[in-house]
Amino acid sequence: MSASERGYSVLLSSLHRASTPTPPLSTLQGLIVHYLARLSPAPTPLAATVVGSPLFRPFSLIKLDALKTSFRHAVHTKLHLLKDAPTSLFLPTLNAQLNAWLVAVLRGLEGGHAITRLACCSGLLLGVEDVLNRLPSKQRVVESAVQDEIVLAFADVIDLFTSSDSWGKEFRPETEAGEEDALTLSLIVCAEALLLVPPEKFVALPLPQTLTSLVHTISKSFMSGMFLSSFGSSTGHHPEYKIHVKQGAPAFQDVQKVSSSPAMSNMGSLSRLCSRSISLFADHRPKLALPHVQETFLLLESISRNVESGWLSSKLADVVDDSIAPETRVLTESIWTILKTLLFSTIMITEAGLSAVVYVPPEIGHTAPLLALAVLRSLHHLAFVIDKFGGAGHNAFPELKRAFYLALDILAGHKSESEHFVQQLCEELWSNAYDLSHPVQRAKKAFGLSAIEQLIPVLTASTIETYVLPFCSPHLDDTRHRDIFEAAHSVVLAIFSHFHTQVADSTPPHGSEHAVSTATMVPFYTRCLIENSAEGRLNATQLRLAFAALVKSASASGDHALAWFCIDSLLTACKASSPAFDGDRVHRLHLALVSSVSSLPLALLSRVLFVVDGIIEDEKDDTKCDELLEALFQEIINNVGDAEKEVAVSWWDERRVKWGRSRLATARRGDRENSSLQESRLPSKM
Repeated sequence: MSASERGYSVLLSSLHRASTPTPPLSTLQGLIVHYLARLSPAPTPLAATVVGSPLFRPFSLIKLDALKTSFRHAVHTKLHLLKDAPTSLFLPTLNAQLNAWLVAVLRGLEGGHAITRLACCSGLLLGVEDVLNRLPSKQRVVESAVQDEIVLAFADVIDLFTSSDSWGKEFRPETEAGEEDALTLSLIVCAEALLLVPPEKFVALPLPQTLTSLVHTISKSFMSGMFLSSFGSSTGHHPEYKIHVKQGAPAFQDVQKVSSSPAMSNMGSLSRLCSRSISLFADHRPKLALPHVQETFLLLESISRNVESGWLSSKLADVVDDSIAPETRVLTESIWTILKTLLFSTIMITEAGLSAVVYVPPEIGHTAPLLALAVLRSLHHLAFVIDKFGGAGHNAFPELKRAFYLALDILAGHKSESEHFVQQLCEELWSNAYDLSHPVQRAKKAFGLSAIEQLIPVLTASTIETYVLPFCSPHLDDTRHRDIFEAAHSVVLAIFSHFHTQVADSTPPHGSEHAVSTATMVPFYTRCLIENSAEGRLNATQLRLAFAALVKSASASGDHALAWFCIDSLLTACKASSPAFDGDRVHRLHLALVSSVSSLPLALLSRVLFVVDGIIEDEKDDTKCDELLEALFQEIINNVGDAEKEVAVSWWDERRVKWGRSRLATARRGDRENSSLQESRLPSKM
């Protein structure tokens, strides 16, 4: 008997008799690859023997992974053999030969157990995808049969676990001791391969049961968010460290169970498969899909709420690394890995659902605001994790930013739900037992401010004055927490922007409401900006943007006295003899004044330009003077409106002659600058 025959005999006897001593799994894996690729005339009998072998039962992840890897590597080996074989004019093409081999393998898998068939088909599809770019014409025809078979195998697996047949429940597949349940193992093994199935075939799956199975697996992997519940009771006294958990304590066991589970190691592919299921389900059967999507989002919200509760009770939120015992730091690192995984999974799944629901007709998609609220509440509970990645606002990473703003956009389309969300957000944080010095409270406050900023355009003046302004006001001059300080100012500027937009096209009742709000807010925020012009508060760019928006809103109210109040208050502060107003601070205020030029009505423009002229004349520092002139030039050329531009450009031309080359750094542009200014006199025709 040749060596090849002996190897094949060993393989067959091992596959048929699992109870006898068998070679290591890695050896059998190599033998399966070798003979699947080389058997002639077809590998069908061997594939049938493999898929029906008792060797792979009871199921375990190692066994199923070995099956998947064997069939994946067999594809590579077969292609290598086909390429090395002598060519002939009468032989089929490489694509046709590979396709015939795949069909023969699939024929052998028929009739096997659904889970082993699924593992084998997953390996085949991954292998085909690996080698596709090495085929001469990259024809997708070689994938089609494998895709069909993996869809059928997965549907059979789902049917095993979701069937209401009492007999079926009695004969559900068993797994080895200590392993995940068979459904979880099946999902882990096939997740990566199912993502390669095209949408038109994927939707043939039983999507409601598929989504339910995936969500159940993900929830179970995170222990429904309860993996931190035992941390507080596991903490022991230590003379040197605030946090000390002994090895073997319940907290160690719970976190270890979550972090070391196969599902957690494969959470990326499981989450992607879940998000794809939601997206295609909502696209193809929205009426049936939306209740399932809502159930999924509510479950994710429940997990995040439990995680936040466990984090607060663990006392980990307000400690630094030096306060944690060295032997406990391994535990806290594992906890943070789990928390980050939960955040990314939540974002991936919810963003897919929100993206799909945007295109659902309103008569079907009436649950859209409820979905958006569930997402925002989930992210709010995870704000202490989000804070480690820069927050949920403009500094967020792209995936979080997309999910966050998409949820807010959907919610903003429903005024009453937006009002209720903002009111609930403010009341919850006001009633919280923790003050702003607590990291979780601080992160949630920053998240809330970022969310409210985007919803300002759909809020009533009553909600803004009763909830939003009191929510922001304490932080407008408190720079201890820079992110909250800046977020609070962003909210106020959003309010002014909203009032300005509203007055341009409002009916008289809205206009009077705007006038009252502006008359109340403008004096308050003018004083606030002047106070925040000090060093270490708002920088020059922030101050300029804020003051320009303030003056613009005051001017839009129609009350020129209110707009002049802003200017006069700033000038009065600049003239104050207080030591607090040093040269740099006064210069920042002067730059803010220059930035307001484009926000002024025609009636006040000449008056302010006269003041600016005097400031430039009195400035002795050439660097500061040049900066003022450059800022003024940019305002006139880029931001001043058509109605005011002629006055501003004429004024600039007169002053260029007066200041001369020694005072006007910008004038070094010579004729090119003058040409630009002359062109800018022409009002826009667009």
